[in-house]
Amino acid sequence: MNKLKIGITSGDTNGIGLEVILKVLSSEDIRLKADFYIFSSREIIAIHQKILKNSVIPLFKVQPGDKLEPGTIGLCDPWDRSFDIQFGVQNDVGGIAAFDSLDSACDSIENKKIDTLVTAPLCKSNIPQSKYKDFKGHTAYLANRFNSNTIMIMAADQTRVALASDHIPLSEISKTIDASYLNKKIDEFNIALKFDFGISNPKIAILGLNPHAGDEGIIGLEEINTIHPIIEAKKKEGINAFGPFPSDSFFGKKLYLNFDGVLAIYHDQGLIPFKMLYFESGVNNTCGLPFVRTSPDHGVAFDIAGQNLADETSFRESIFHAIKRTQLRQLNTI
Repeated sequence: MNKLKIGITSGDTNGIGLEVILKVLSSEDIRLKADFYIFSSREIIAIHQKILKNSVIPLFKVQPGDKLEPGTIGLCDPWDRSFDIQFGVQNDVGGIAAFDSLDSACDSIENKKIDTLVTAPLCKSNIPQSKYKDFKGHTAYLANRFNSNTIMIMAADQTRVALASDHIPLSEISKTIDASYLNKKIDEFNIALKFDFGISNPKIAILGLNPHAGDEGIIGLEEINTIHPIIEAKKKEGINAFGPFPSDSFFGKKLYLNFDGVLAIYHDQGLIPFKMLYFESGVNNTCGLPFVRTSPDHGVAFDIAGQNLADETSFRESIFHAIKRTQLRQLNTI
């Protein structure tokens, strides 16, 4: 099996992305696990390196996919320009830099120069509409660019929480989660648990939309009219789907430990309990793409940027997830 080539995007250059990247890749043991290509420039890396206490990382400017000496890091400049870093400042400069880094890394994926993508955090509102119209984050951008039906899965230890809907307003959830949409999301989650996480016959819990999962129709009818019938239909298809469960007691009683995956109906319903449990080590996995993409489960953290305070654990786990998931995919296609 050839050595895996992992592309790493810079994220917002005013945030903590490059800080956690450099902290993780300061470990030679990690650098030897794959060939890493950071989509950033030596100038910008040097500015971030000044705030750190770890040893200097062996960086060499290369083209994506070029051969690397063991333990070295490839530096692929997506900008070919100079710009100012203002740690902790939310501005278009950091946003455009983040977008260009992502765009360049995706070019390399398309040209089969790199195998896998690990993205550092960006700030969606920093990316001008002129750069990418209606940019709603990494997941939507990647799904659109690679014409894929994607599902966001937050993972840590043996817990995997997927989102039936991610970055849409709460006011639109009920009309979005119809029978056809939910049916598709359960299928996508089931496939991802098999293909990306190596679980041959996954057991999936589905959360309810309303408080107390509707309380038998007293607090909403979505569970009765949509969610429960779809669950029963999926069981007849051979998918181990259960629920709908009230989300508060489901997590409060640690019922998630009894399942291979949990499908949350909307963003905060899944991410709040997940991040309370695994904020330091959680990983965001975008499944459904023709390649593996992971990222840390935190944001740009402008409030601590440039202060050497960022915890790199989640980014380190993102690297490990990317390697393991890609290996599982390769084994499944042999």
